Amino acid sequence: MPKYNKLIRDRIPEIIHEAGQIPVVKHLNQAEHFEQARLKLHEEIKEYEETNIDEESLEELADILELVYTLGKMHGASFEELNRIREEKREKRGGFEKGLFLEEVLDHE
Repeated sequence: MPKYNKLIRDRIPEIIHEAGQIPVVKHLNQAEHFEQARLKLHEEIKEYEETNIDEESLEELADILELVYTLGKMHGASFEELNRIREEKREKRGGFEKGLFLEEVLDHE
């Protein structure tokens, strides 16, 4: 039997049961949950970086987004609050759609 030792989505134990297997899970305390969510975010980013098929990329981005919402909640922000902060930053500083790459900043002489 493989050992996973990683944060999973909430319905995974139910899905494993439905497949006729027995999941062994533990409930993490707040500090463990925070640490594991951060580790899972890194894992999902790595998986996103390794894919080059749009459908798979979108699946990984959805996982990343779910973790961002979870971590935002752990930092005291709801989805709406996190989105408001994102929108404020976008309004003040813009998004990332234009593909601008800053090479350097020169002083005026």
